[in-house]
Amino acid sequence: VQPKFVQKDPSQYSKSEKEKVSLDSGLQLILIESLDNVIYNNIINYETAKQIWEKIEILCEGTEEVRSNQRQILVSQYETFMAKPKESITDVFEKYNKLINDLQLYEKYYETHEVILKFLLTLPDHLK
Repeated sequence: VQPKFVQKDPSQYSKSEKEKVSLDSGLQLILIESLDNVIYNNIINYETAKQIWEKIEILCEGTEEVRSNQRQILVSQYETFMAKPKESITDVFEKYNKLINDLQLYEKYYETHEVILKFLLTLPDHLK
């Protein structure tokens, strides 16, 4: 048998409980005011700031399994990164820099010298 939660009447809240409710309400307001309509529609039925935050996290970042898979995909792209023939050095650098930034967002870091060497080795002969 599942225990049933009976909400306490707000008039019976202690000072500490009132402060917690006030803080939670304030946090909910901050979170809700900063959302676009798509995300807002996904969190509208949650009752606490913690529930709202956890749902936003999943909507924006995915679950840990999704993040791990994305990290693996990005590492594979990094390892196989090559400039295309006739691609400008600016275009190559922009793609490479975005890939490095994305890897860092997914908590995969490379040493600076390794990143520079990899970039130089991926340039086609016409750009060297």
